[in-house]
Amino acid sequence: MTMKSLLLGAAAGIATLGAAQAADLPMTKAEPVEYVKVCSTFGPGFFYIPGTDTCLKIGGEIRADYRAYGNTKTETRDVNRVAFQGEARVWFDARTDTDWGLLRSYFQIDADGYTYSKTGNGKSNNFIVDKAFIQFGGLTAGFAHSFFGYYDNFYGDTIFGPYYAESNTVNLLAYTAQFGGGFSATLSIEDGREHRIQGSSIQNDGLTYGGQQYPDVVGVLALDQSWGYLQASGALHQWRSSEADLTNFGIIKTHTGWAAGGTALIKLPFIDSGHFIVEGQYADGALEYLGASNTEFGTVDDMGFKNTSITQLKAGKGWSIVGELGGNITPVLNAELVASYIDTKASFLKIQEATVSANLTYTVVKGFTVAPEITWVYGKIKENNIKTTEDVVEGGIRLKRTF
Repeated sequence: MTMKSLLLGAAAGIATLGAAQAADLPMTKAEPVEYVKVCSTFGPGFFYIPGTDTCLKIGGEIRADYRAYGNTKTETRDVNRVAFQGEARVWFDARTDTDWGLLRSYFQIDADGYTYSKTGNGKSNNFIVDKAFIQFGGLTAGFAHSFFGYYDNFYGDTIFGPYYAESNTVNLLAYTAQFGGGFSATLSIEDGREHRIQGSSIQNDGLTYGGQQYPDVVGVLALDQSWGYLQASGALHQWRSSEADLTNFGIIKTHTGWAAGGTALIKLPFIDSGHFIVEGQYADGALEYLGASNTEFGTVDDMGFKNTSITQLKAGKGWSIVGELGGNITPVLNAELVASYIDTKASFLKIQEATVSANLTYTVVKGFTVAPEITWVYGKIKENNIKTTEDVVEGGIRLKRTF
């Protein structure tokens, strides 16, 4: 036998032995790989969470604001002529189709590096939950924008300047019924503590809010059409002091206030994204529904008295209105004009204030915009027959990256 024959025989034996041993080993199957798939059911940006039938969209934005401020009437050395602010927002939108309708959860967090302040150093780092709610069919539960207002939730986030409308995010439990043809009705139970005005100068007698006995009740009727949107809103609100009565007269300091409002949105088809929207509201003992906390120079509280010597209750009253005209001038240039007015009074304090803001938003590249803006605020305050006038001009620019 030759050496060549011996080598070939040994190789064949080893191969046969290896095959026999391999046959004795247990067979294993590779684990399937989960790939992220696009979910087109709810629009662009959604994808299926691997292993589920839930679609998720993650988005956010970074804002860099630079502002200048000037008071043409009176100004102290505490006033900041310039102020900067950086802000980040991140949101998560998860949706699932079910036999009972859409199941949705939405969560948004906001963080800023320096809060804009007209006076003082204003330094702060805030990290807040902006929204956190569940929707299931017509049910909405959690921390969401008050159903009373429409403008602030859908249109009011494009300008620096103040405007006067319901702008609170509150804890609520609501149900919306759809009747077809674009008609709907909503009943919302909302935490009344988040509709209070805190830190008001009207409380110079030491009056403070007491505990909540029942929540706010908000009702909405709406019509949503291709040409626009109409809404009528109403709210009941309890204001209650921390004391049972004033002096020894036994006047119970608890009152049910109310607010009523309406919104009209008209879409302008001859302008890309063109729209005109106006929203107005009246309140008696529920001034936060007017956006009263947004005033620049003072705040009238829900609670008030006829004067300091008569212990009869007199809730704060007032009204406000906001309007916006906007649209795309070119595919990369958007213009917005916003005007607002508020008139409130409680006891010895009366505040009237008007604002006008205008901006141009230029889209540098997709997802990155630059928006210069100018705002004028004119206010009149009458407190104990002393009148003060404020006349302020603000300007600024916002750089925003959206993803």
